[in-house]
Amino acid sequence: MFDSSKIGQSFPPFTIQVERGKVHELALAIGDENPIYHSREAAQAAGYADMPLYPTSPTVFAFWGNTQKMGQQASLGIELKRVLHGEEGYEYLAPIAPGDILTGIMTLADVKTTQGQGGTSMDIITFETRYTNQHGTPVLTDREVVILRG
Repeated sequence: MFDSSKIGQSFPPFTIQVERGKVHELALAIGDENPIYHSREAAQAAGYADMPLYPTSPTVFAFWGNTQKMGQQASLGIELKRVLHGEEGYEYLAPIAPGDILTGIMTLADVKTTQGQGGTSMDIITFETRYTNQHGTPVLTDREVVILRG
């Protein structure tokens, strides 16, 4: 059973700059041909100030910006080889555009233990990363749920 006394523990902030090329690359990797993700001119023609952030970009923010993420999770006692990704959810609080510099702080938000099939226990662990932009404005909350198999 995971030590729930660690709920609320946060890790040092990390930063990432939102780059137009990375928005384009992510859309390419996913196979999304919508021109707003590939061209600033197309995005502006569609009414955006610049290329909009790809909806699932925060997943890569955590890996590109927080290079210590896996070590931080391991420091909580999480055996990474036992982890399954459960779900990811994003709450956009303000627009995010290329050129923005985001600062994220990851926090252990919740832990629940449940019984899996066969009677083995599983810990359902929720991490929350809150992002602010270069002006200190909250712009995004990323909630990641991981399952720690018993």
